[in-house]
Amino acid sequence: SDDARTSWRTVFEDTDPKAFLDGLRFWDDERGFVFGDPVENRLMAWITRDRGRTWQKSSESPLAMRDGEAGFAASNSSLLVFGDRSVWIGLGGTPGASQVLMSDDAGLTWRRSVVAPIPSGKSSGIFSLARSPGGKAIAVGGDYLQPERVEGNIAIYDPTSDTWRHPRGRPPRGYRSSVVHCERENREIRWIAIGPNGCDASGDGEDWQPLSDEPFHALSVGADGSVWASGGSGRIAIGELE
Repeated sequence: SDDARTSWRTVFEDTDPKAFLDGLRFWDDERGFVFGDPVENRLMAWITRDRGRTWQKSSESPLAMRDGEAGFAASNSSLLVFGDRSVWIGLGGTPGASQVLMSDDAGLTWRRSVVAPIPSGKSSGIFSLARSPGGKAIAVGGDYLQPERVEGNIAIYDPTSDTWRHPRGRPPRGYRSSVVHCERENREIRWIAIGPNGCDASGDGEDWQPLSDEPFHALSVGADGSVWASGGSGRIAIGELE
Protein backbone atom coordinates (compact mmCIF):
# COMPACT_ATOMS: atom_id res chain seq x y z
CA SER A 1 0.00 0.00 0.00
CA ASP A 2 1.29 3.49 -0.91
CA ASP A 3 -1.67 5.42 0.48
CA ALA A 4 -1.70 4.71 4.22
CA ARG A 5 -3.30 1.29 3.67
CA THR A 6 -6.42 2.68 1.95
CA SER A 7 -5.83 0.32 -0.95
CA TRP A 8 -3.63 -2.71 -1.55
CA ARG A 9 -2.03 -4.45 -4.51
CA THR A 10 -0.25 -7.80 -4.81
CA VAL A 11 3.50 -7.38 -5.34
CA PHE A 12 4.61 -11.01 -4.92
CA GLU A 13 2.97 -14.44 -4.99
CA ASP A 14 4.40 -17.93 -4.86
CA THR A 15 1.90 -20.15 -6.65
CA ASP A 16 3.29 -23.42 -5.29
CA PRO A 17 0.46 -24.95 -3.21
CA LYS A 18 3.02 -25.84 -0.51
CA ALA A 19 4.21 -22.25 -0.13
CA PHE A 20 3.58 -20.54 3.21
CA LEU A 21 5.30 -17.35 4.34
CA ASP A 22 6.43 -17.26 8.00
CA GLY A 23 8.21 -13.96 8.57
CA LEU A 24 8.90 -10.53 7.07
CA ARG A 25 11.47 -7.98 8.31
CA PHE A 26 13.19 -4.87 6.95
CA TRP A 27 16.77 -3.71 7.55
CA ASP A 28 15.85 -0.15 6.55
CA ASP A 29 13.25 1.75 4.53
CA GLU A 30 14.25 0.03 1.27
CA ARG A 31 15.62 -3.45 1.97
CA GLY A 32 13.61 -6.33 3.39
CA PHE A 33 13.64 -10.12 3.74
CA VAL A 34 10.89 -12.73 3.82
CA PHE A 35 11.10 -16.48 4.36
CA GLY A 36 8.64 -19.34 4.18
CA ASP A 37 8.21 -23.04 4.85
CA PRO A 38 10.60 -25.26 2.88
CA VAL A 39 9.38 -26.59 -0.46
CA GLU A 40 10.95 -29.90 -1.48
CA ASN A 41 13.17 -29.54 1.62
CA ARG A 42 14.65 -26.25 0.38
CA LEU A 43 14.51 -22.96 2.26
CA MET A 44 12.26 -20.43 0.55
CA ALA A 45 13.52 -16.85 0.97
CA TRP A 46 13.27 -13.59 -0.96
CA ILE A 47 14.65 -10.06 -0.66
CA THR A 48 13.49 -6.62 -1.76
CA ARG A 49 15.57 -3.53 -2.41
CA ASP A 50 12.75 -1.15 -3.35
CA ARG A 51 10.46 -0.93 -0.32
CA GLY A 52 8.74 -4.22 -1.15
CA ARG A 53 7.57 -3.32 -4.66
CA THR A 54 9.54 -6.21 -6.21
CA TRP A 55 11.03 -9.38 -4.71
CA GLN A 56 13.82 -11.71 -5.81
CA LYS A 57 15.08 -15.04 -4.49
CA SER A 58 17.82 -14.51 -1.93
CA SER A 59 19.80 -17.32 -3.55
CA GLU A 60 19.52 -19.33 -6.75
CA SER A 61 20.63 -22.39 -4.74
CA PRO A 62 18.28 -22.52 -1.72
CA LEU A 63 19.65 -24.09 1.45
CA ALA A 64 18.81 -27.77 2.02
CA MET A 65 16.69 -28.36 5.14
CA ARG A 66 16.36 -31.45 7.30
CA ASP A 67 13.17 -33.52 6.99
CA GLY A 68 10.38 -31.74 8.87
CA GLU A 69 12.56 -28.73 9.67
CA ALA A 70 11.02 -25.27 9.35
CA GLY A 71 10.62 -21.93 11.03
CA PHE A 72 7.49 -21.40 13.08
CA ALA A 73 5.06 -18.68 12.01
CA ALA A 74 5.30 -17.20 15.49
CA SER A 75 3.88 -13.72 14.95
CA ASN A 76 6.83 -12.85 12.70
CA SER A 77 9.36 -13.26 15.50
CA SER A 78 11.29 -16.38 14.46
CA LEU A 79 13.00 -14.08 11.93
CA LEU A 80 15.60 -11.52 13.05
CA VAL A 81 17.44 -9.00 10.86
CA PHE A 82 20.08 -6.55 12.05
CA GLY A 83 23.13 -4.63 10.91
CA ASP A 84 23.47 -4.07 7.20
CA ARG A 85 22.75 -7.56 5.81
CA SER A 86 22.57 -10.02 8.72
CA VAL A 87 19.56 -12.31 9.05
CA TRP A 88 18.80 -15.14 11.49
CA ILE A 89 16.00 -17.72 11.33
CA GLY A 90 15.05 -19.85 14.34
CA LEU A 91 14.08 -23.43 13.47
CA GLY A 92 12.24 -26.44 14.88
CA GLY A 93 9.98 -29.21 13.67
CA THR A 94 12.46 -32.07 13.43
CA PRO A 95 13.94 -34.29 16.19
CA GLY A 96 17.21 -33.15 17.75
CA ALA A 97 18.52 -29.82 18.91
CA SER A 98 17.06 -26.62 17.53
CA GLN A 99 19.17 -24.61 15.14
CA VAL A 100 19.45 -21.02 13.94
CA LEU A 101 20.25 -20.27 10.33
CA MET A 102 22.65 -17.32 10.12
CA SER A 103 23.54 -15.25 7.08
CA ASP A 104 25.73 -12.16 6.81
CA ASP A 105 24.97 -11.52 3.13
CA ALA A 106 21.17 -11.17 3.10
CA GLY A 107 20.51 -14.87 2.61
CA LEU A 108 22.93 -15.57 -0.23
CA THR A 109 24.90 -18.02 1.93
CA TRP A 110 24.04 -19.59 5.29
CA ARG A 111 25.62 -21.34 8.23
CA ARG A 112 23.93 -23.35 10.98
CA SER A 113 24.26 -22.65 14.68
CA VAL A 114 23.17 -25.49 17.00
CA VAL A 115 21.01 -24.34 19.93
CA ALA A 116 21.39 -27.30 22.30
CA PRO A 117 19.37 -25.81 25.22
CA ILE A 118 16.15 -25.84 23.14
CA PRO A 119 15.07 -29.26 21.85
CA SER A 120 13.39 -29.48 18.45
CA GLY A 121 10.35 -31.59 17.60
CA LYS A 122 7.11 -31.54 15.68
CA SER A 123 5.60 -28.96 18.06
CA SER A 124 8.78 -27.59 19.61
CA GLY A 125 11.79 -25.48 18.77
CA ILE A 126 12.69 -21.81 18.52
CA PHE A 127 9.71 -19.49 18.20
CA SER A 128 11.29 -16.08 18.72
CA LEU A 129 14.65 -14.31 18.53
CA ALA A 130 15.78 -10.95 19.91
CA ARG A 131 19.14 -9.21 20.03
CA SER A 132 20.67 -6.34 22.00
CA PRO A 133 22.82 -3.65 20.35
CA GLY A 134 25.83 -5.22 22.05
CA GLY A 135 25.32 -8.52 20.25
CA LYS A 136 23.81 -10.64 23.02
CA ALA A 137 20.86 -12.59 21.65
CA ILE A 138 18.11 -14.67 23.19
CA ALA A 139 16.05 -17.45 21.66
CA VAL A 140 12.80 -18.58 23.29
CA GLY A 141 10.31 -21.31 22.51
CA GLY A 142 9.69 -24.76 23.86
CA ASP A 143 6.72 -26.99 23.09
CA TYR A 144 3.49 -25.14 22.37
CA LEU A 145 1.50 -28.28 23.21
CA GLN A 146 3.04 -28.23 26.72
CA PRO A 147 2.81 -24.53 27.63
CA GLU A 148 3.62 -25.05 31.33
CA ARG A 149 6.87 -26.88 30.66
CA VAL A 150 9.90 -24.85 31.72
CA GLU A 151 12.66 -27.10 30.38
CA GLY A 152 14.05 -26.19 26.98
CA ASN A 153 12.34 -22.83 26.57
CA ILE A 154 15.28 -20.40 26.38
CA ALA A 155 18.86 -20.11 25.15
CA ILE A 156 21.42 -17.30 25.39
CA TYR A 157 23.79 -16.49 22.52
CA ASP A 158 27.29 -15.40 23.48
CA PRO A 159 28.86 -13.45 20.59
CA THR A 160 32.39 -13.90 21.96
CA SER A 161 32.22 -17.70 21.73
CA ASP A 162 29.57 -17.92 18.98
CA THR A 163 27.66 -20.51 21.04
CA TRP A 164 24.28 -20.91 22.75
CA ARG A 165 23.88 -21.83 26.42
CA HIS A 166 21.37 -22.03 29.25
CA PRO A 167 20.67 -18.86 31.24
CA ARG A 168 22.59 -18.52 34.49
CA GLY A 169 19.44 -17.86 36.55
CA ARG A 170 15.76 -18.78 36.48
CA PRO A 171 14.18 -19.32 33.05
CA PRO A 172 10.74 -18.03 32.00
CA ARG A 173 7.82 -19.98 33.44
CA GLY A 174 6.85 -21.99 30.35
CA TYR A 175 6.64 -22.05 26.59
CA ARG A 176 7.32 -18.58 25.19
CA SER A 177 6.20 -17.43 21.75
CA SER A 178 7.82 -13.98 21.70
CA VAL A 179 10.81 -12.18 23.20
CA VAL A 180 11.99 -8.57 22.79
CA HIS A 181 14.87 -6.42 23.95
CA CYS A 182 13.88 -2.91 25.02
CA GLU A 183 16.71 -0.42 25.26
CA ARG A 184 16.19 2.66 27.38
CA GLU A 185 18.58 4.42 29.74
CA ASN A 186 18.15 3.55 33.44
CA ARG A 187 15.54 0.89 32.70
CA GLU A 188 15.79 -2.15 34.94
CA ILE A 189 13.76 -4.37 32.61
CA ARG A 190 15.51 -4.90 29.31
CA TRP A 191 14.20 -8.29 28.13
CA ILE A 192 10.57 -9.46 28.04
CA ALA A 193 9.20 -12.88 27.02
CA ILE A 194 5.55 -13.75 26.68
CA GLY A 195 3.38 -16.82 26.21
CA PRO A 196 0.00 -18.43 26.95
CA ASN A 197 0.64 -18.66 30.72
CA GLY A 198 2.02 -15.18 31.28
CA CYS A 199 4.85 -12.74 30.83
CA ASP A 200 8.36 -12.75 32.33
CA ALA A 201 11.00 -10.02 32.46
CA SER A 202 14.73 -9.80 33.02
CA GLY A 203 17.33 -7.08 33.34
CA ASP A 204 20.21 -9.13 31.96
CA GLY A 205 18.46 -11.99 30.14
CA GLU A 206 19.92 -14.46 32.62
CA ASP A 207 17.43 -14.40 35.52
CA TRP A 208 13.70 -14.09 34.78
CA GLN A 209 10.94 -12.83 37.08
CA PRO A 210 7.15 -13.05 36.62
CA LEU A 211 5.73 -9.81 35.26
CA SER A 212 2.13 -10.81 34.57
CA ASP A 213 -0.08 -13.90 34.42
CA GLU A 214 -2.06 -12.53 31.48
CA PRO A 215 -1.80 -14.74 28.36
CA PHE A 216 -0.46 -13.08 25.22
CA HIS A 217 1.22 -14.31 22.04
CA ALA A 218 3.24 -11.49 20.45
CA LEU A 219 5.37 -8.51 21.53
CA SER A 220 6.57 -5.38 19.78
CA VAL A 221 8.67 -2.41 20.88
CA GLY A 222 7.63 1.09 19.82
CA ALA A 223 9.98 3.86 18.75
CA ASP A 224 9.42 5.54 22.13
CA GLY A 225 10.45 2.42 24.05
CA SER A 226 6.93 1.32 24.93
CA VAL A 227 6.21 -2.40 24.74
CA TRP A 228 3.03 -3.72 23.14
CA ALA A 229 1.49 -7.18 23.57
CA SER A 230 -1.28 -8.83 21.58
CA GLY A 231 -3.22 -12.00 22.24
CA GLY A 232 -6.46 -13.91 21.85
CA SER A 233 -9.92 -12.39 21.82
CA GLY A 234 -8.53 -9.20 20.29
CA ARG A 235 -6.62 -8.20 23.44
CA ILE A 236 -3.87 -5.56 23.24
CA ALA A 237 -1.78 -4.30 26.15
CA ILE A 238 0.88 -1.62 26.51
CA GLY A 239 3.55 -1.27 29.17
CA GLU A 240 5.80 1.72 29.64
CA LEU A 241 8.15 -0.27 31.91
CA GLU A 242 9.95 2.69 33.42
